[in-house]
Amino acid sequence: MNSIAQKAVPPWRLPISSFVIWLAAIGLFLISGLVSPAVLQVGQVLNILQVAAFLGVLATGQTLALLIGGIDLSQAGTVTLVNIVSTSLMLGSDANIASAVIICFVLALAIGFLNGFVIVVLRVTPLIATLAANSILFGAALVYTGGAPHGAAAPAFQWIGAGNLFGFPVSAIFWLVVALAVAWAMNRTVYGRWIYATGANPRAAQLMGVPVAWVTISAYVASAVLAAFGGLLFTAYIGAPSLGIGNQFLLTAVAAVVVGGTRLTGGSGSVIATMGGTLFITELNSFTNIIRATTGTQMVVQGAIIALSVLLYRSISSARG
Repeated sequence: MNSIAQKAVPPWRLPISSFVIWLAAIGLFLISGLVSPAVLQVGQVLNILQVAAFLGVLATGQTLALLIGGIDLSQAGTVTLVNIVSTSLMLGSDANIASAVIICFVLALAIGFLNGFVIVVLRVTPLIATLAANSILFGAALVYTGGAPHGAAAPAFQWIGAGNLFGFPVSAIFWLVVALAVAWAMNRTVYGRWIYATGANPRAAQLMGVPVAWVTISAYVASAVLAAFGGLLFTAYIGAPSLGIGNQFLLTAVAAVVVGGTRLTGGSGSVIATMGGTLFITELNSFTNIIRATTGTQMVVQGAIIALSVLLYRSISSARG
């Protein structure tokens, strides 16, 4: 147990991926600036941070799922359901904000727990379990609305997604607070060590006293809660309900984490690197829009980036080994 709760790794000994992805994000930003100088303007930089925040919150939760050797493909369905439920309950009234938000988080807790239960107790592969959950959640949103979403985000609520605080996007502030808090927990608490130990070798971790089943379920609960939070931020940004609004996060949330160097097999990764991966994916989408690439081309590029990232980090790990 003591070895798992050991002192956190100093910043200068973080995984090399934490530095590589940030350099890549900065490099892509400069290239975008050469193609379109407007990208280098302060307003555009803040806009990128505002848009990246929604993906960033989801990617933070996805990092936990990947660190334990799993994956959470139900985040997209969670975002869609939260968007539909929150707007239908708020109905554009500030008085309904609290109840709508509470109900959305309760739904997220149930989604995360069920994901974890199916994976841990019923022993269903995480990929299959969460993909099935994603389909169920989208179907639930469709049934709930009858195919015709209604309602709207309350005006006061929209501030957290589209507002600014001292000129800085409020959504980006939420993202930074959440990501840094999770990064601290992963690096400074026993629970964080349990997450890494479970992903690295669950059987060995259990022999060392780690409650592997509880850690696994809690990781999926955290992933679902953060997906709901990201969905609420995005709902506040667009201000209206939309079926399938979460579909854009199905692969991008995973891409941001993988590009950041988190291993698909678990046990190795960094929330700080995921932040860099989030910025890289957001900038990549922005860059493909600048050069007027089609949606199909954007998807091909994202897929290629994911594959190349896995190969790159595998080569780096082999070289260091």
